[in-house]
Amino acid sequence: MLIVVIGYLYVVGIVGVVALASGHIASGIFTLLFAGLLPTWLWLSILRRKRINHRALLQEQAEAQSAAAPANSES
Repeated sequence: MLIVVIGYLYVVGIVGVVALASGHIASGIFTLLFAGLLPTWLWLSILRRKRINHRALLQEQAEAQSAAAPANSES
């Protein structure tokens, strides 16, 4: 998945650099920011949030199982 992000940023970066080199400074900056960095940051932050929530859920399930295990062995 990381290779996809790197490839996407490479392509958008090349488009932004070409726009900057051809004299369209505003177009190049907006391309780099709004087509490259902002979508990538949003996508990675959403994936990170999902991973954090999944880990918290797994930890809660493990704690519930460990709390239930001693109670079952005592009876």
